[in-house]
Amino acid sequence: MRFKKHLLGWLATTLLFSSQTQAAPLVLATKSFTEQHILSAMTVQYLQKKGFQVQPQTNIAAVISRNAMVNKQIDITWEYTGTSLIIFNRIDKRMSPQETYDTVKRLDAKLGLVWLKPADMNNTYAFAMQRKRAESENITTISQMVAKIEQVRQNDPDHNWML
Repeated sequence: MRFKKHLLGWLATTLLFSSQTQAAPLVLATKSFTEQHILSAMTVQYLQKKGFQVQPQTNIAAVISRNAMVNKQIDITWEYTGTSLIIFNRIDKRMSPQETYDTVKRLDAKLGLVWLKPADMNNTYAFAMQRKRAESENITTISQMVAKIEQVRQNDPDHNWML
């Protein structure tokens, strides 16, 4: 009887240590623009350095990525809190960055999604235009550009697309 216990213990230990079980790779989804490609590459390198296998899925549309995340087909993704707030949670109330983060974190938790601490990045958008055109039109602010667009729209409706 004692021999059987030892034999069973030895067999169980042998099976436990001889099986080559390996965790499935983390699936990382990213969208199809430069910022996301850079974040994807950085994330893959970081996680691989930490010993994880990573399977990047690039050029994924936001809605597809979100559905895949909710349905557990992907593990991680970089997402904008504003996209979650407006597109996925259908909230158009103006909020501060912190309020937006807190709101999407709370709402998305109901779907089993976890928002980590926001990355310290600035995603500021600005208009750019040719210096020569800006100087000739005397445009240095967005409000001046809007005024110029409105002027062209009213004065030359057939050619306002040229601005």
